[in-house]
Amino acid sequence: MASEGYVLGHSERELARLEKQAGFYAEATRDGLVKAGIGPGMTVLDLGCGVGDVSLIAAELVGPEGSVTGIDISEGAVATSTARARQRGLGASFEQSRIEDFARFADFDAVIGRFILVHFPDPSAALRSVAGKLRTGTPLVSMEMDMSTAMATAPFPLMDLHMGNIRTMYGSIGLSPDMGAKLRATYRAAGLDPTITGFTRVGHKDEPAGFEFLAESVRSLLPTMQKLGLITAEAADIETLADRLAVEAAATDPAIFYPRFVVAWARA
Repeated sequence: MASEGYVLGHSERELARLEKQAGFYAEATRDGLVKAGIGPGMTVLDLGCGVGDVSLIAAELVGPEGSVTGIDISEGAVATSTARARQRGLGASFEQSRIEDFARFADFDAVIGRFILVHFPDPSAALRSVAGKLRTGTPLVSMEMDMSTAMATAPFPLMDLHMGNIRTMYGSIGLSPDMGAKLRATYRAAGLDPTITGFTRVGHKDEPAGFEFLAESVRSLLPTMQKLGLITAEAADIETLADRLAVEAAATDPAIFYPRFVVAWARA
């Protein structure tokens, strides 16, 4: 269950990217947590909480009578999460910890995690390890995306190029870019019987959040993609990428289907 292999890094820029990503999938995250049974009065553990966006959504759902604890291996992420929760007056606290080192799984009514399993070479082993530390009946909720489902209804070669590079990069380092599609099999291999739901965000040429989301993802992944020989920094031209994506989208005005968001949950 080695969690040190977070390929996106932990820079301040990456933490800012996580905030943008969180807003991009906030609606789907809230809907998935509600369907999974996260509600008033519960104590919830958020694995790999990043800058706390999933934790803060969960804190709103559990209300003042509940509480949320987020853990992350990044000291900067924990500091940012703590400040954001305090600013919003929500019942969420944060700790720096690797998932495998955390010792209080049995204290919680539910365990959640978004875009976490994608970073494990053996995600079913990771799930099995966590499930074995929970009280019987505790929901274990995972939220993942399917990167191969990103597409546009008219030519959009720049998006196709970078989404293709991202998928190739994940596959080349032994990770799955389509973890969402594999959630059922992953849960079943971990001895769990999941319920599955999904969400697809559809954008257009006048929605810059999607272009910024892709450009900042490429920025964070660029060092790994360069090492693999997928693209050079000059070819990526990261500082202009979001603008160039917008220009291409404006030329053909497609509907833009962003990666499918899948939620799975099961009781330990």
